[in-house]
Amino acid sequence: MSLSSSAAMAAPQSTDITKPTRERVRSKKGDDKKDKEKKSDDKKSGSKTSDSKPAAASQAKPDTKTPAAKPAEQASQAPKPQPQAAAKSDNDTANKPAQQPKPKVRTTINPDNVQYDGIDISKHQGAINWEELKRYSKIKFVYIKATEGSDYTDPRYRENIHNARKHGFKVGSYHFLSTKSSVVRQFQNFITVAKREEQDLLPIIDVERLSPWTSQQLRDSLKVFADLLEDHYGCKPLIYTSEKFFTKNLGRAFADYPLFIAKYNTVQPNIGGYRWILWQFADNGLFKSAVRGNYGEVDLSRFNKGCSINDILYHPSKHKPKGTSVREAVDHKEKPSSVTMGTEQKPKEAPKPTKRQQEEAKKQAEKDRKAKEREKKLSEQEKKKKEEADKKAREKAEQQKKAAARQKARDDAAKKAAEEKEKAKKAAEEKAKKQAEEKAKRKASAQQARQQKAQRQASGNKTSKSASLLGTSGSKLSQSQKNDSIRNARNQGRKTNKSSADND
Repeated sequence: MSLSSSAAMAAPQSTDITKPTRERVRSKKGDDKKDKEKKSDDKKSGSKTSDSKPAAASQAKPDTKTPAAKPAEQASQAPKPQPQAAAKSDNDTANKPAQQPKPKVRTTINPDNVQYDGIDISKHQGAINWEELKRYSKIKFVYIKATEGSDYTDPRYRENIHNARKHGFKVGSYHFLSTKSSVVRQFQNFITVAKREEQDLLPIIDVERLSPWTSQQLRDSLKVFADLLEDHYGCKPLIYTSEKFFTKNLGRAFADYPLFIAKYNTVQPNIGGYRWILWQFADNGLFKSAVRGNYGEVDLSRFNKGCSINDILYHPSKHKPKGTSVREAVDHKEKPSSVTMGTEQKPKEAPKPTKRQQEEAKKQAEKDRKAKEREKKLSEQEKKKKEEADKKAREKAEQQKKAAARQKARDDAAKKAAEEKEKAKKAAEEKAKKQAEEKAKRKASAQQARQQKAQRQASGNKTSKSASLLGTSGSKLSQSQKNDSIRNARNQGRKTNKSSADND
């Protein structure tokens, strides 16, 4: 993990502890440099002392018998430096110009080219472009440094955890265990900062230092801290450390805890056959476009075979606190004979939070309360908006259904009217056709009647003419002729007299 601490910068680390982080490598180089400077200062002061002694002796015992020598003669008579002194002066690094160290070539890993599951960050990564970081789809989780020791809080923790959750990352918090303060106060510092409701992953205790404790004291103190975290969060915390440090100082005492092992190598960790969940295999994953600090480098971690994100998930609703107070935990679990807190005395009872911590806790509680109220209000507003939207959608669907029904009714009525109109049109055409036929028939019948009448008239005229011709000649008409004459007269509307022969 990129775990840099204020205590680390204040005091050099012991060289017999495995240091898996870049911070420790750099601090070790700084310690070596300080040692070299100290040695050079000692050499310089020693050469000055050896050079001043002959001059002081000559001044303390002047030769009264010899007259005062000239400055040039005094210079020629001055004692010559011994060969060893000259060699020592030549080897004195303080008298030589400092050589500029050759720039070290930085090797980085492209995250797109390796298999990894998560990263961890702290203030050293600086301001993070979370939108750009979201582009790396391999990231399943992000661990964020929260606290260190009894009073240190990472200045970017609140910003990082807020933005990480906002962008959909599974996040967890870790505490860097200090060997300079009480684990009880460290526990109180951590739970004040890392809120239960903001955690998606199991909390982590980062264990990398031993001095000034012994291995037994470290195990006892770590057990107290782990038990307190389990009582508060309702789950066992992850223990993060290096392969060598675990084997040398922790071992079987913490084999039943979920383990997060750091080993910057291509070979998986081997911690005596004990099972581990996560392996931090590199500290130089380059997220240059997303991470602005620490040269854009981030630690890379992956799950052990058969392990997944489900093995480190934390559910505040399911993991219920045990409710054990800090005082009870200390009374039953902390051992005065083996657990030491550096130069501090073991407190008889749990120390109370400072006034500043109380104020910060009060402010944070108020912020959390307001945030919950805002979230509740927003959720109610969203629920109300959703209900209104659903209601409008139902009303709109009902209106559309009714409109469709009305349109269908209109279409049916129009279709029926068109059919009735077509039927009436056909009926009218049939009637007109029938009337025309009847009219034509009547016309033909009238024409035939007129023709027959004309024929009868023509025949009657001819008969009358012939009768008249016969009458003039004095001849008498036969009975048949008389009958024809009577019919013609009747047809022509004239009066007939059967007794008279002059009906014509």
